[in-house]
Amino acid sequence: MLGRLKLMFAVAIAAVVIVPAAEIAAQDGGRFQVIIPYFEPLEDADDGFGKDVSKELRKLLEDFPTHVAMEEGDIKDEAKRFDMKIDDLNCIYTRQLASQINVPVAICASYNEVSKDNFTVTAEVWDIAGSESFPIEAFPATKDDRDMAAQHIFEQFERYSTTVRSAAICNDYYASQQWDNALRNCDESLALNPSQIGARYLRGRILYEMERLDESFVELETVLDTNPYHEDALQLAGYIAAVSEQDDKARDYYSRYLDINPGNAAIRMRIAYELAQAGDPVGAMEFIQVGLDVDAENVDLHEQYGGFAFSAALEIQQEAAVGAQNGGDAVAPEAVGYYREAISSYEKVFEAKGAETPVGHLSNVVSAYIQLEELDNAVMMSERVLETHAGEDRLWVLYADALQRSDRLDDAIAALDRVMEINPDHPSAALRQGNWLIQAGRLEDAVSVLSRAAEGNPAQAEQAGRMVFAEAYQNGYQKDNFQYTIDGMLAGKQLPNLGEEMRNQMNFWHAFSLYRKAVVDQEPNTIQSAQATLPAFQQALQLLGNVGGYPASVNLNLTELQGNVGTYIEIQEAIIKRGR
Repeated sequence: MLGRLKLMFAVAIAAVVIVPAAEIAAQDGGRFQVIIPYFEPLEDADDGFGKDVSKELRKLLEDFPTHVAMEEGDIKDEAKRFDMKIDDLNCIYTRQLASQINVPVAICASYNEVSKDNFTVTAEVWDIAGSESFPIEAFPATKDDRDMAAQHIFEQFERYSTTVRSAAICNDYYASQQWDNALRNCDESLALNPSQIGARYLRGRILYEMERLDESFVELETVLDTNPYHEDALQLAGYIAAVSEQDDKARDYYSRYLDINPGNAAIRMRIAYELAQAGDPVGAMEFIQVGLDVDAENVDLHEQYGGFAFSAALEIQQEAAVGAQNGGDAVAPEAVGYYREAISSYEKVFEAKGAETPVGHLSNVVSAYIQLEELDNAVMMSERVLETHAGEDRLWVLYADALQRSDRLDDAIAALDRVMEINPDHPSAALRQGNWLIQAGRLEDAVSVLSRAAEGNPAQAEQAGRMVFAEAYQNGYQKDNFQYTIDGMLAGKQLPNLGEEMRNQMNFWHAFSLYRKAVVDQEPNTIQSAQATLPAFQQALQLLGNVGGYPASVNLNLTELQGNVGTYIEIQEAIIKRGR
């Protein structure tokens, strides 16, 4: 099931391809632009130090293979367009400006003076579109160490570039489904910068594709600890939690995802469907209910809500094993409410869609009424839906079932006749008719119906034979009503296409019932009783010659039994001869 659900999930949310923002933004001569403002002095530190270090860093980037720094004059011009000066550009304003002018990377730094001419510098590289930073650990520098400070930041920028390259390679391998290579490159990127949200999410996604769900879930939770509303992570984490039977977590993640898209019914329905397919139809109902609270007449939401409610009821029925406890004559109390919810929603769909309502929805409504033992409602609903769906054999079968349970057997038989008109090859309609007739004690009618089913269909012939045999044996032989067994076996052997094994079985119990009945009937030992029972013993002996190896399966010695029958035949013949 997991494989099928994975496929559905992959279709539901297109694979998120994580490309570092620096790879898709504006370029300068084939290299990606980097904005480096004057570094910001804190607490009245000397501003000349920061200006000089930023200038040195721009020079170092002149020969960098993949990135190039914006010219100082260009930064001033762009800042002026937004009524600012380059001196105003702290890290926040720099990132905002970079976003406006489509520059993908920014390097900002600030410093404070810890003693005369001695500074502590803190810097970071920002991926602008991804809003992710590559922090550079604070380091000391002196007023005369401008070149060394610039060189230190440059070397850390090289590490940043390596993380970008590894992340991009990871993404390429991911796109081509080379999971091992993708994972290795993501690990390399994260080793250099563990705080990358994009690479961390992609690693979680790769682990998911490798079916390492527990590890994937850990990565996604790490992403969500940093960004609680990361949409893709919320969806994937919710799905993994659902298939891992962590229902509370699944609902939490999906709820947070829907907080971002509260009015999107399509997303709500998709998430609910994922939950239901993962085995949580009740959770799916909760998500749809929120949508119905906003839009109570939304037919699509009702359609899904009805399906989830029906599934929840069936699941409860199965878990409660009601059928094993009371023969299936009662519905589990916890399932009652869900059946009623399903009926309510599906009937709203039927009112809105009429003849366009899927037959499965309508059959669920009738089935729910039958499960609730509201047979009048089941019959009335069947008659309503058959006005618009008269050619649907499934609905006629349910209608027949409701009629039979309502003690309207002839109407139920007629409904099944209609099923066979619509679908002459229906696999169970004739057998169902025969079974109901047998239950009603109308064995002759049952055999007539079952004979039609058995013609040309050996499989149904065997089923029909087993039905007649079971009735004759259980309500005849097991209750010492041997004549009922004799009549049943005679009727059963009239069925066409009976297999040899079934015919042997019927011959044996026919013979054995004749024998058991005749043993009782001959007890007066009069000429009259002998004349009455001798043909029965003789017929039993003849039938025992056509039972194959069946007697051994019920631990009876055929030869011994034949000898006993033969002895009774001799006794009856002697009584008749003496009487004459």
